[in-house]
Amino acid sequence: MKTNFLAAALSIISFGALAQTASPAQPSTKLESMSKIELGLHGLGLAYEVPLSARWSANLSAGLGGGYAIEQNDFENGFNSTWIINEPVAYFRSEFKYTYNRDRRLSKSKSILNNAGNYVAFQVKYTTNRVFEGNDYSFLEEPLNRTLLNEAHWGMQRPLGQKFIFNLHLGLGYATDFDFDNSQLYPAAGVQFSYVISKRAAL
Repeated sequence: MKTNFLAAALSIISFGALAQTASPAQPSTKLESMSKIELGLHGLGLAYEVPLSARWSANLSAGLGGGYAIEQNDFENGFNSTWIINEPVAYFRSEFKYTYNRDRRLSKSKSILNNAGNYVAFQVKYTTNRVFEGNDYSFLEEPLNRTLLNEAHWGMQRPLGQKFIFNLHLGLGYATDFDFDNSQLYPAAGVQFSYVISKRAAL
């Protein structure tokens, strides 16, 4: 009798263990904190992406890259973007993102590594004059001015392996040139690759 009872107990325990093995816990869709090196159309810099909630996050970055000028005169009329490798400007950027489809990606067995998902965002970016050169009259053919850019965009963030991230966004922005005292709407587009230096577990 005792032998039969012991065998039954072991069978129940074994069945429970097999059931847990067959149904592993689902990975969390919560966002992670990440330190990154970013390279894209905007330039090269360091960034820190920090979750604010399960779906909201902030990406804060700074670095060197291309500059801007809004010229409205008899010779030029428009928003100009220029990236001169040996004459970069400094930029400071804050992007507030709402990532909306991570649960759906997980249900389709798609990766949610490194905060992968589609998002809508509002971004503020400030760029300086040339860092290593002056912005005097000798550079008026290609001015790089102190500029503030505000934009709203839609984007997608995807993992490339364990450490790399691809990011694409499209939207509409409004730029203000503090040196020429001009402002203008512009179509916003960005392509960026990132390398994850370190990250912390989801909240």
